Amino acid sequence: MEKIIVSNGFTPNSKLRLSLNVINYLTKNRLCCVRTVKSGLLVVLLRIFERWERYEGKICLKICSYILTTLQHLCSTKIGRKNVCTLNGMNLLHKFSIHCPEDKSYDSLLARVCYIINICLDRKQLPVQTISSPATFTLPTLKEVYSCSEMAITGKHAASSHEASPGSDEDSYEDFMQDKNVNSDDDDDEEVEEEEEKAEESNDDDYFYEEKSKNKTCNLGLPIQRGVEDITGYSHYFQEFGNLIDENSKNMLQKSCVPMDNSLQSYGSFQFKQKNCHEKINSDVTCNQFFLYKTPSLTDDAHERKSMKNYDSSFIDNSVSCNKRSKENQNTMNPISSVLSTLGPHKNGVAMEPISKRNSIPNHVMVKGLDVIADISKDSDFHSVYVKIATRVNSVIPFVKMAYPDMMGGNSSNTLEPLNVKDRRVCRAKLLACVERGIAEFEGANKEVYDLDALITELPAQKQSSNTDRLLFNSDEVHLGQKVTTKTHLCFESRFESGNLRKAFQISSKEYDLILMPDVNSTRHHQWFYFEVSNMEANVPYVFNIVNCEKQNSQFNYGMKPIMYSVREAILGRPGWVRVGTDICYYRNCYQNPSSRKPRSYLTTTFKITFPHSYDVCYIAYHYPYTYSQLLAHIWKWSQTVDPASIYFRAESVCLSLNKNETPLITITAPESDTNPIVMREIIFLTARVHPGESNSSWVMHGTLEKLLSSSSAAVSLRSKFVFKIVPMLNMEGVINGCHRCGLTDEDLNRRWSNPNQHLHPVIYHTKGLLEYCVYVLKKPPYVFCDYHGHSRHKNVFLYGCSNSDSWCETDRSVPDNPADYLLLPQLMQHFSPAFALQLCSFSIERGRESTARVTLWREFGIKRSYTMESSYCGFDQGLYEGHHVDIIRLKEIGEHFCDALACLHNEPYWRTDVIPFSAGSLRLDLQGGLPQSVLEVSESERSDCSECEEHC
Repeated sequence: MEKIIVSNGFTPNSKLRLSLNVINYLTKNRLCCVRTVKSGLLVVLLRIFERWERYEGKICLKICSYILTTLQHLCSTKIGRKNVCTLNGMNLLHKFSIHCPEDKSYDSLLARVCYIINICLDRKQLPVQTISSPATFTLPTLKEVYSCSEMAITGKHAASSHEASPGSDEDSYEDFMQDKNVNSDDDDDEEVEEEEEKAEESNDDDYFYEEKSKNKTCNLGLPIQRGVEDITGYSHYFQEFGNLIDENSKNMLQKSCVPMDNSLQSYGSFQFKQKNCHEKINSDVTCNQFFLYKTPSLTDDAHERKSMKNYDSSFIDNSVSCNKRSKENQNTMNPISSVLSTLGPHKNGVAMEPISKRNSIPNHVMVKGLDVIADISKDSDFHSVYVKIATRVNSVIPFVKMAYPDMMGGNSSNTLEPLNVKDRRVCRAKLLACVERGIAEFEGANKEVYDLDALITELPAQKQSSNTDRLLFNSDEVHLGQKVTTKTHLCFESRFESGNLRKAFQISSKEYDLILMPDVNSTRHHQWFYFEVSNMEANVPYVFNIVNCEKQNSQFNYGMKPIMYSVREAILGRPGWVRVGTDICYYRNCYQNPSSRKPRSYLTTTFKITFPHSYDVCYIAYHYPYTYSQLLAHIWKWSQTVDPASIYFRAESVCLSLNKNETPLITITAPESDTNPIVMREIIFLTARVHPGESNSSWVMHGTLEKLLSSSSAAVSLRSKFVFKIVPMLNMEGVINGCHRCGLTDEDLNRRWSNPNQHLHPVIYHTKGLLEYCVYVLKKPPYVFCDYHGHSRHKNVFLYGCSNSDSWCETDRSVPDNPADYLLLPQLMQHFSPAFALQLCSFSIERGRESTARVTLWREFGIKRSYTMESSYCGFDQGLYEGHHVDIIRLKEIGEHFCDALACLHNEPYWRTDVIPFSAGSLRLDLQGGLPQSVLEVSESERSDCSECEEHC
């Protein structure tokens, strides 16, 4: 290749461009990179690039793009970086950055040059003692549980956060190159970054599967099959269906269990290789059960215990008999137990109560098992309720206050706010300044003004469970207008629920570098931020640089602004959370990311804020916060306001999380009647917030819950036809502790649904247990399952579903399905919600998604309508809200419109006749005949008044 280029000379022509393009593709291979450097071809490439000013037009852009992309490939190796520096490559790149034309078409080239310079510089570390999170949590001691329950089934270790992709359900493998200002003919910029990020972050995403290389026939690991006692233990959470557990149904349940041996077993349309690890789990698990799970009261009288025994004797057998029965069953049915045999009486991880006690509870409106709100007076207001709940929440880092916005309800402006218009010149200037700072190795006189690590060591460690004798408080109103005379800089704080700020450095009088805290027990996942700022001056611009972001791209480059809450403005009766910021940009910096496998630097989110009031107290966040305490406070509020004559509402705790916080489960339906018995109704199962940084999903869920508890015609129709089982917060530990992606185990819980561990993933384990009860005991697979998420790269709202024809597995594709099953709901959402984008919906099944909730429940339980609903952090680029930010009102509206779509979905025969194919793999809803009159009434009455919105569009 070198000879071809030399023989051609350095004259820009199509032959040279083609040769450089070939080299570009060859160097995507690491071995080719090493050979390219050793062959001396790097010298030739640098000589061509040195003459870039002599080229003109598109040929210049093409040649420079191919060379820079190749240099990036080469610099991914140590020998490549060394030779670039030795051959004066750094000076050439620096010269290009200085003299780069202001033309917009050169922006992508400049971004890539800065990237190469940053990775070739001497590794500059973040100014922290360790990249590990200062928030550490000691996990339960589980001897070999992981190796047995995971390795024996899958052959590999469980997915840690380093192995799981960092986006939402689908927001994972597709992060693009930081700069996309130029719509060039080639997509090398995006392609290179995407491939590198796949290689780094996906790790062994195929570890759950064995695939035949020729025909792609998959052998998926068999999900752990639970014992009869374990599954029937969830009957407490389905008491509205009555006592359905008898010996006959238990025998049927036993027959439905998959037999256990070491041969290849059939499971659905797949073949699975199974291994028996039951004995190993029984013998090796050591764990404090009370630490993990909420157990019933020990004051139950003998009559209650006798009633419970008559109901299901397996629940009160002692551990010896449990072990004996487990060993006997191994020779017969032998399902994989969920460590039940190691637990004592009533300790199977489920908060159970005797039937005699349950029957004495009002069965229409009740909050049962949620001790954190059980003793709160009915006369309390939301403020005092939130104070009591927030004090009782267990956190890893002790909190010192409550955030004012959360305590007051966290509302946002009613007015649609336009997307930010990016100033590319500002971004270029910041990018060049960052490069100059890295080359000069200028540390400056940076002053550390906030250090969470030091504050943690200064404050004695104490368990939040001991905080009942002291209430958390908020004194922001008292401090308004008060200047801290001893400090000439801004004051920061993040030790409150969902807060995330690790360090703050003052690098000039009005500019600050901020470092976010990684997830608990982790070294990464920096995206979510939420912190307090005070001691500011009015009408003075302050610059904030968050310097340890990891995402390869961000909506901050495409119109998104951060949000701010001013306590002074709130007291004056003005909107709470508002979009703020100018000079917003997202770019690579010179700080090296040591948690990355390949040489890669962090990225910076920078924005400028001018505060409206002097010495105010303001909160700045990535997105609208929705805390665990907020959820519990709203559950308490709903329990006090729901009319039991028209709504069956029950809230209870499924289990305790790792740090002993309760997991709310909400049941909503219509009361029992002779003409409409509950047992005849279908089940709809909804979940949200498995990724704690996706607070938008909680606001969408909030809108859904408000709709279901309303008196609207759609809500009445839904309650009469369905029983809603809702787990509104799957990862409360991550939410409480300000995490973005994981909880306390440094794992993506949305990659644990295939084989959740009872002790490390209790919420996922027991939520899946509830679904198993629906399928195997009630014989009612959920009519719809939907997991609410947030999306960091796309705008609008959309759904992901499951289609056999779009599966990665050939066996799936060989089984025909009915597209109407999974396309009806998206089509209805398109009709009801102006925020919904049908063109963004996808129904493909990828290998890396097999352990997500959506795919796992579709595959294991046959739930045809198993969805992930994604809501943008940013805003909308289509429809009624085009060009505007999303806000709390619009997020809640999405949840309401989802209910409207569900209300129409039950009229399945009508909709199926109006679904007609128009192209391969996709359908559309034919509405030429119009909607039924009943649907039109729901539509017009339930959709928000669009006239107000149109005024701002």
